[in-house]
Formats: sequence, structure tokens, C-alpha cells
Amino acid sequence: MGIATVVGGALSVGLATAFLRHAQATPHEGPTAATLDEAFSDLLGAGLGLFVGSALSAVLVRRGSRVLAGLLAGLGMYVLAVAPYFFFTDSSDLGLGEEVGIIAAFFPVFLMPFVILGALVGSFVGRARPRFTGGGSGDGPPFGPAVRSD
Repeated sequence: MGIATVVGGALSVGLATAFLRHAQATPHEGPTAATLDEAFSDLLGAGLGLFVGSALSAVLVRRGSRVLAGLLAGLGMYVLAVAPYFFFTDSSDLGLGEEVGIIAAFFPVFLMPFVILGALVGSFVGRARPRFTGGGSGDGPPFGPAVRSD
């Protein structure tokens, strides 16, 4: 799970930076359109990285709930990589309290859907993977270990 968190965090920051640079190089009709394009591109890049990292963590976990592993990895990626990225690349005209409040609101509002979707997709892929590789039956619920009532 730690490796998936590091890979996902690096991918989030890398994609956010790449999308932001692309948005800055694209001609716009005015300053408002440029600002909105940059903000959308930045959040989309970070969200896609969080999606991939959460899914990867959910696929690779061996014990316990795959969904919980994906969610915790997504939260870890945000706290350790994405939030500092937003903090250091944000506009300098905000006070510290405003900036921390905005960055804290980014995760549940804009980025948590990427993490949830990544954890769910990774959970389903992780549960289906043994069927295709011959490593087990793969039967059981996709949201954690199967519970037997013998």
C-alpha cells in the first residue's frame, strides 16, 4: 500500500503539473478563461493521479478490505503530495488561513470522487484478477474478505 501511495502521489503531482503547463501554453480569450482552464486542468490532473493510485492500492492489497485500502491510500496521497503541491503553487495573494481552508476543501469536494471511484474500480479488478490468473476462485464480495457461516 505504501508503494501505491508514493506512485499515486507522484503521478498526481506530475499530471497536475503537466496539465497546468498545457493550460498555460494554450491561447485563451481572456484572463477569466485562462484562470478557469488552469484551475480545471490542475484539479483534473491531480484527480486522475489519485484515481490511479487508489485503484492500484486496492488491486495490490492482500488482506483486509480493498476499498478501505484504496481510500486510505488516496487520503495519504492527498496529504503527503497533492496538498503540499497546491499549497506551494497557489496564488500568493491569499492569507495562510484562506489558503489552508481552500486546500482542505479541495479534497472532499473535488478530489474525493476520484479516490472513491479508484478504490471501487481497484476492488473489483482485484477480486476478479484471481479468476483470470488461476490464482484462486475469486468468488466472494468485492468489498473485503469473504465471511463464511459454517
